[in-house]
Amino acid sequence: MESSPRTHVAILRCVLALAATAVAAPSLAESSLSPPAGVAPLVIPFSIDRRLPHDLRPTLEEAARKLGDSRCQEILTDFVDASGRRLDVNLAAIGQTVPSYLGFVLFYDGRGTRPCADRNVLAWTTPGSRAVSICWDQFAASQRTNVGFAADIIIHEALHTLGLGENPPDARLIAAQVVARCGR
Repeated sequence: MESSPRTHVAILRCVLALAATAVAAPSLAESSLSPPAGVAPLVIPFSIDRRLPHDLRPTLEEAARKLGDSRCQEILTDFVDASGRRLDVNLAAIGQTVPSYLGFVLFYDGRGTRPCADRNVLAWTTPGSRAVSICWDQFAASQRTNVGFAADIIIHEALHTLGLGENPPDARLIAAQVVARCGR
């Protein structure tokens, strides 16, 4: 049985509602309830740092400024998602403009995640996910040194949130194209 896009949207809404409920509800350890048999409790592998939006602001503003330029926006026509759709088509489908899309992306402190253990990784996400994990220790050092470069990292990750995979294309190719279109 083939499912429709409406079914996927309905399932996604249910998952998001359940996730919101899980975040708002007390943990199982705080209550006398136990999970139903066969259901593992929700484990969030990262912490949400309330300072992150404030600390990330200079980089997000620079990324939005860059994405406001039509030459930088062309980056969305340079790449496709796994199904071959250009990223500008994916963006149009959710009704966002390029600069405002950054407000749609969720940034998390990813210091406790496995990818952030690699000192060369500044941020990471899963293609198609709105959540971007920021490897804050190394990202903050980069942001202090060169906010333009840090903004390019945010743009790179935003491309992944719109469905761009990696390997292929190689991360260095994506980064070089972001610099070519959006500047340093």
